[in-house]
Amino acid sequence: PDLEERTFVVPNCLNFGAVRAEADRGTALPPSQERIVVTVARLGKEKGVLRAIRAAADLKDRLHYYILGDGVQRAQAEEMIASLGLSRTVELLGEQENPYGYMRTADLLLIPSFSEAAPMVIGEAACLGTPVLTTRTSSAREMVEQTGFGWVCENSTDGIRQGLTYLLEHPEELDRRRAALKQRRFDDGLAKTRFMELME
Repeated sequence: PDLEERTFVVPNCLNFGAVRAEADRGTALPPSQERIVVTVARLGKEKGVLRAIRAAADLKDRLHYYILGDGVQRAQAEEMIASLGLSRTVELLGEQENPYGYMRTADLLLIPSFSEAAPMVIGEAACLGTPVLTTRTSSAREMVEQTGFGWVCENSTDGIRQGLTYLLEHPEELDRRRAALKQRRFDDGLAKTRFMELME
């Protein structure tokens, strides 16, 4: 609080029009009777993808989980999917130059990270009408709860499992949030204005 007068916040500047255009050109996920959950992340320890796979194991008849990204934990993820019998539930799609078609198709974007700063993927998903479930990290409440983009769960495997379970048991909440996001207007006006104010 003693630095309040010296602190200036500029939100992430995203080209929402370009994201939507890329989604139009991108690949859509196939229809599924289960809810479709997507994670877009580097497969590194801090991103928590392995614990998200563990959480999905208990929900394998109720969701289809796609992971977009690559990294040092790819082999571990493949081994875990095989050992838990999740080959029909969890799919590793690798790094995608254009992930936005997948994101738009999903019912939910899952961010299972141990820590995050201000991930751009939150705003990208929201502007495509896809709600977000994220673990509790430094920016989670501000970027997801307070904006109405989605939900925050505890930062643990059980927290992710419980968050997913709640949304699977209350599909009307997912549908209502998706509809609200699709009605929302997203533009860079605020970020650009705040940045220019900072420069001045």
